[in-house]
Formats: sequence, structure tokens, C-alpha cells
Amino acid sequence: MSGTSTKMDDAQLLHRRLLKFVNGDSTDAHAALDALRALDKITMTVALLKETKLGHTVGKLRKHDNADIAQLAKTLVKNWKSMALSPKPSLERKSSTASVASSDGGSSVASSSMPERKTSSSSTSKTESNGLKRPPRPSSSTPSRPLITPGLDKVRAMVRTKLKEILEMEAVEGNPSDVALAIEVEMAKEFNMGAPNENKKDYTAKFRQLSFNLKKNTQLREDLLQDMVSADQLIHMSAEELATEEKRNEMKRLQQDAFDRARLDWEKANEEKINQQCGIESNKGLFTCSRCKSNKTNNTQKQTRSADEPMTVFVECLNCGKRWKC
Repeated sequence: MSGTSTKMDDAQLLHRRLLKFVNGDSTDAHAALDALRALDKITMTVALLKETKLGHTVGKLRKHDNADIAQLAKTLVKNWKSMALSPKPSLERKSSTASVASSDGGSSVASSSMPERKTSSSSTSKTESNGLKRPPRPSSSTPSRPLITPGLDKVRAMVRTKLKEILEMEAVEGNPSDVALAIEVEMAKEFNMGAPNENKKDYTAKFRQLSFNLKKNTQLREDLLQDMVSADQLIHMSAEELATEEKRNEMKRLQQDAFDRARLDWEKANEEKINQQCGIESNKGLFTCSRCKSNKTNNTQKQTRSADEPMTVFVECLNCGKRWKC
């Protein structure tokens, strides 16, 4: 237990470092590379990936400008996907299904079908060891659990069907039917569907949000099918987390623009850029600064004396910031 706990602590610590880098709170590329290399040394499990959300964070780094970071992130995600898709978990699921069938009185059927399953599993691993492609994604017509059960609410049945159709847009290994079922079940738990205090309005609003974002976010669909993101994590994601990488970058840019415009000195700080956009090649002023000898000056006039006196000219040097009046 102590070894598992230590592995979890290490993974969470490395995840926090990478999350700061992904969110822009840290710009230390060397630290991010070190964190990725450290993750490569950890023996990863599906449970550990789901608990730490590492797959989602590292996946964002696959398109990073730094080539070393992008390459290492791609390698890690590829290795984790191979681990998640290894035949061992599916063999265990089949064995547990066989034991359930035996306990339900179908021991003769289960025992007679077991040799065929073992043969199929061994042939699958043999194919993979020869370096050939993995078998195609399991057909949505043969899910491990039925998508629609008798007596299910019509709205919930519709949500399951639509989610399955969206997940089938991604041509990768995985079971869209099982994933769609898991997502809808978590949504039903979150909004107490079927209970006296059910919140159907928020339930349908959440479905519309997920439907809209999943259709656009190819990476998120792939992560769901590859068990990199769990159903519980999905329904608790913020709007920014659900968005595509391009949309997140656009949102950050708009936030930064809004922050910059709130600055009192924004016009002054961006004056040169504004002049360039307006086609003003030279911003020479009428006055020369006595401090830095620059003629990049701005001047304004104000009536500070009596009406029959000339206006006072206030001058500001754009180069060094000196101010004076004439």
C-alpha cells in the first residue's frame, strides 16, 4: 500500500507542475521536460491516470511549440493508451462475465465457451506481438451492457443514444456504447434523475453543453474512448476544459485584451502600435526633448490663464517620459 501511495503522491506532484505550465502560470520549459521524464519512469495504471487526470493534461502538450516537450508528451500518451488497451483487462472482464453466468445457473454454457475465449485472447496477443495492427474498435452493436433498458425515461434514453452517435464519430478503439452509458449514468446521479427532487432542466442543459463541445473536440472524444478521461471527470469539467485547444487559446487572448484595455495607460503603451495600424509611419512631434533629444513628442493645449492670454502648451516625450509646458 505504501508503494502505491508514494506513486500516487509523485504522480500528483508532477501533474501540478505540468498543470502550471499548461495554464501559463509557469514558463520553465526545462522543468516541464523534467516532469515528463519523471512521469515516464513511473509504472502507470488506468486507475492512476483516472485519479490524477494526467492523460488530459499531458495530451495538451502534444502540440506545444517546444519540439522536445511535444515529442515526449506524444510518446507518453501513446504508451498510456497501449497500456489501457492491453488485452489483460478485457480478459479479466470476460472471466468475470463467465463467473456471473456460472452463478446464474449457466455453468455448462460458460465452461464450454471458456476455451474459445482463451484461444481468441492468445491469438490476439500473438498478433500484437508480431507488430500487426490491433483489432478494430468493438462494434457498437455488441456492448458489454445494454444501452437502453426497459422502462428507461425517454429523455435519458435519447441522451444515451445521442452521446453514442457523437462518440462514434471517432475512428479509434473503444466502445462508444459503454462510454455513452457511463456518461449518462453520471449525469443522472449528478442531477438526481428519477428522484422526487430531480433537476431535469439542468440535466438537459448539461447534455446540450456536452453535445456541443464533444462534436467539436476530437481530442476529448478520443480521450474518453481510450479511458484517459472518465465520465465523472467529464461532467465536472468547466467550459474552458471542454473547449478545443484553439478555442482555449482564443479565450485567453480575449481575456488578456480585456485586461489590457482596462489599464489607464493602455493608449499610451499602445500608441506606436495604433499609429502603425492607422498607417502613420512617423510620429515626430513639434517639440524636441531637452533630456533625450528625441522629437517623438505629444502636445496638448489648455486655457490656464485669462481668456485674452494665449493657451498653455503641455508637452510629453514619448521616449523618456519627460513632461514640460511652454
